[in-house]
Amino acid sequence: MKTFETRGPVDAARNYVVKRTTELADFIARVQQGRYIVIFAPRQTGKTTFFRWALEALRDEEITYFPIQLDFEEYKNFYPDDFYSYLQKDIYKEIKRVFEKRGETLSDTLNQFLENTKIANHVSMREFFEELAN
Repeated sequence: MKTFETRGPVDAARNYVVKRTTELADFIARVQQGRYIVIFAPRQTGKTTFFRWALEALRDEEITYFPIQLDFEEYKNFYPDDFYSYLQKDIYKEIKRVFEKRGETLSDTLNQFLENTKIANHVSMREFFEELAN
């Protein structure tokens, strides 16, 4: 029996869900156009669930995109060294997860890049993503 969820992400198998097909298609189109995107709505209206659906759609249908989800709230009280260290670990973990979900494995080159590249500040983080895109 399905129930209404009043907190956190909803699971379509267990909870009543309103499919937001039109909004999801619009979100994907905006990503493809390189547009700036903001998900803004009152509490408990499905922002996190919608965002996860968008990531899944990009991961499954748009092979040219490599969506990862990071929760920066976890890092809010960290000193910069710890912040960048944990951020790097989480990015690596999320990249591996996308490959697993797609049924693929990391190439040796990508794996070495992820293991050997250090993100230590905002500049090295920008350089990391620029190099990753190449």
